[in-house]
Amino acid sequence: MKIKESQKGLFFLPSLFSVVNLFFGFMSILLTFHGRYRTAAVWIILAALMDALDGLVARATNTPSDFGVELDSLADAVSFGLATSVLLYFWGLEILGPPGIFFSFIFLTAGVLRLARYNVKTRIPTDRKHYQGLTVPSAAIFMAAVVNFRPAPAGTTGTAFLVAGVTVLVALCMVSSFPYRNYVKTLLERRVDIRTAFVVAVSMVGIIFYTRIGLIVFFGSNVLSGPLAALFHAVKKGARKKSEPSELPS
Repeated sequence: MKIKESQKGLFFLPSLFSVVNLFFGFMSILLTFHGRYRTAAVWIILAALMDALDGLVARATNTPSDFGVELDSLADAVSFGLATSVLLYFWGLEILGPPGIFFSFIFLTAGVLRLARYNVKTRIPTDRKHYQGLTVPSAAIFMAAVVNFRPAPAGTTGTAFLVAGVTVLVALCMVSSFPYRNYVKTLLERRVDIRTAFVVAVSMVGIIFYTRIGLIVFFGSNVLSGPLAALFHAVKKGARKKSEPSELPS
């Protein structure tokens, strides 16, 4: 009985992390309006950290709830959808005029659609080892990492169109059916071998000491992992079909 009561008292913890996530996204938007793009990008990355802790705390304390799922989704829509699209517009797309608004809105729309699909998918039991499409926090972190690497706003239309192209690519990855590995679940539930521990350690050290480059490399690799995995499976499936003996007509 005491255990149940203590668990009830912990229900607010995941929601607390979601509210902090929302606050960080709000701060990012305010700083973007003031032209402090690098700091705004850092707030988005910190919001993603709160989002990850939200899920970990809910599972660790066994306190998931429908309210928590909806709150987390709404916070993500603001912190990773709205805040990132606003940052992308003022930092790299404003020089394009109306097309800049269109490209930044594409990111926001893709993020909201991805969140809506995820909410529907959570009602269906899955192994959760893979996500369908790039997660919204991962997409936001990658775009924030790009801004953090080069915080100076785009000064030419060529640079702006390059930003637009990357924005569309990431947006398409979010709404795609490409498989993306759930690294958190994999690390928490599987026995970590020496190779996995080495990769994790090197990645963490790289991000800590070479933050600007490390974030782009790590999350850029994550963005590309979905299309590459789908291409690999398609090639492997095609090779398997070719190797199968064809039936001779009787």
